[in-house]
Amino acid sequence: MSLPENNSKQSGLRREWAAARVVVIGGFVIAIAVAGYFAYRQEQAQSPAGVPNAMTPHKVDAKLLAQAELAVCSAELIQAKGIGIVPAYGQLATPRLVRGNAPERFICEAATSLTHYFIAADVLCNKLADARCVSVYRIALKDGTLVYQRPE
Repeated sequence: MSLPENNSKQSGLRREWAAARVVVIGGFVIAIAVAGYFAYRQEQAQSPAGVPNAMTPHKVDAKLLAQAELAVCSAELIQAKGIGIVPAYGQLATPRLVRGNAPERFICEAATSLTHYFIAADVLCNKLADARCVSVYRIALKDGTLVYQRPE
């Protein structure tokens, strides 16, 4: 056996071992990916409506929601009375909130025996008793007539 022939055999064996390592490592990577896929699919099947378990929304207690809506609407009415647009004898027509066109803006309905008012206000913080936390943006009548808009 001559030396160049031995070198060619050695380099051939190195290539075969490199190919074998690639096949074995690639097989492990594929096996792990398939196992991960099936684990993911199983988690999806167990969660409601295909939502991942970590993303499942929590139910809001209806009583707490009603109390929060009443608190926000009451604060809006107090502010509207404070600026003199809604008369002192005005009351909430409904304690239900409607989301406004801005992220922190909510609309509530107040009424007197003569008319209905739609009060849109920005809720700026959680302390609704603080006058700085509720800023009346706009007040309109039931027919859409604008009676107040906050100066910009």
